Amino acid sequence: MVDQMGRWYPDYPGQQPFQDPAYMRAVGQPVHPQNVAPAPQGTNQQDMIPTIRTEIKQIPSYEDISKSPPAPGTTGAYMTKDEKLIIFRTMYANGEFTDKIYDERPPAPPAPKINPADYVRKDELEEILSRFQKDKEGE
Repeated sequence: MVDQMGRWYPDYPGQQPFQDPAYMRAVGQPVHPQNVAPAPQGTNQQDMIPTIRTEIKQIPSYEDISKSPPAPGTTGAYMTKDEKLIIFRTMYANGEFTDKIYDERPPAPPAPKINPADYVRKDELEEILSRFQKDKEGE
């Protein structure tokens, strides 16, 4: 099947473009070529896995995706130059997007443990300030 934009879509799994008369007419080839390979027998739809191909754009960092976003209604693939981050950005017609991120960077170091004894509590602060004032007055 050939749509209005000239894109070909198979009518059934495993169909090749040269097997579709509409496609052959669109490209100006004879409709019935002599050497058509027969469709494989014994295959079912579960055996046929569609193949999706896309171009992966290399970017310096994650923030640089906004410099060349994918077109609305499409998904763009990006990879950082150090090959540690792969991002698939799906752009919607309303301008919103979602990112699927595959990250191979090492994990961030754990946050330091907070010890409450290292900090002054609010109720202790008043006592410390009053002692400081007494020391200042005593000088």
